[in-house]
Amino acid sequence: MLRLPAIALKLCARDLPALFLCFLFYIFPTALFCQALPRPPIPPFSLMQLRFAPIYPAARSAGLGGAFIGVANDATTAAINPAGLAFLSRPEISLSQAGGQSARAFPRTANAEQRETNFHFNGTLVNIVYPFKGFTFALYHQLAFRAAFDFERAQFLTNSAAVPLTLPEQFGAAGNFPGLRSAFALEVWQDAFVVARTFLRKVRLGMALRAVQLRFNLHEQHYFAPELWLASRRNAGALGPNRANGLSRIYHARHEGFKPAWNAGVLLEMHRQLTFGAVYHHFPEYTLDHVITLPAYTLSDRTPNDGIDDALAFPAEERRMPFQLDLPDNFGLGIAWKPTSKNLIALDAVWHRSRMLVRNVEKNLPQDDASNNAGVYVDPDGREDWASENVLALHAGFEHLLLSRQTKMPLRLGIYR
Repeated sequence: MLRLPAIALKLCARDLPALFLCFLFYIFPTALFCQALPRPPIPPFSLMQLRFAPIYPAARSAGLGGAFIGVANDATTAAINPAGLAFLSRPEISLSQAGGQSARAFPRTANAEQRETNFHFNGTLVNIVYPFKGFTFALYHQLAFRAAFDFERAQFLTNSAAVPLTLPEQFGAAGNFPGLRSAFALEVWQDAFVVARTFLRKVRLGMALRAVQLRFNLHEQHYFAPELWLASRRNAGALGPNRANGLSRIYHARHEGFKPAWNAGVLLEMHRQLTFGAVYHHFPEYTLDHVITLPAYTLSDRTPNDGIDDALAFPAEERRMPFQLDLPDNFGLGIAWKPTSKNLIALDAVWHRSRMLVRNVEKNLPQDDASNNAGVYVDPDGREDWASENVLALHAGFEHLLLSRQTKMPLRLGIYR
């Protein structure tokens, strides 16, 4: 009885590798049949459909195509050109409500397109104006930007079905797309205190101090259909760093918070029929916590009878990649001309500083990288794959007053580009 433990210990030491292997088979039966490899590079940032849609705060400015910087002569101008408040000589309250549809087209499959339409109806502007001792004060609550969509795209390939596809071809090359489910919502609200005053009778200045709230939510999932892996051939090119970038990944970012901001404007009466306006709107920058979840994923052996095990297994991972979202500042110039008492022509040009919209992120997407002479995968054109550009927006509007004995009915036509 005393020798049995010693004999058992001796046998275990002699056959330790075999016993350890049996233990692994028992605990991890599938891991030994797959190549447990680290995941290939993935895009570190996903806002494929990010759009900033400015909201025009009232019916008159919207009817003029947004051309209101040089007009700026009623209470609703507080959110556009605060200098125009100096025109007002008595208290006013202005409430504006807006409804509308936004629509975008997305690829649904290789040969079909899906059109996403959203109806929005929300409070756009609540404005209170009070002149006091030569100054005009105002408070307003405004929806400044909005973008929202829910979208699902089936995975599809654009290459010939008769030609076997390598994995780099399946992901990102030649117009091929993995499956995608995306839900995105962005709103920017602002509450402001405004003060304006007239100088030298024809020069009006105004400034607003604002608290800007960002409401941001992104949940996006990219997925890969294992059937494509089983149908494609195995070769050296398919097993490089670009292998299966879209196997499975989930992007999630959420933020709600206030930041201070400001804007200032000036309005010049050149003469009774012509006014010129200029305004600058400063928006803050927000740090968003961006989480990428990479679930565990396994691809089966495509050719189980060829003696080569090309099954792949990827472990679960989670990466936190915060980034800066810098809401675009804008600078606008406007002119308003009244050739007659019944007609008004307005023109605006607004420059949106969008080039630095997103910062502190890697803007190279690994799907299109290619190996150079040193065997290092680099972007073939040497340029960033993801970029934002500054935007010049042009607004034009025409207003004609139809006069009757008791009422005025304005007719407006606006163009925005």
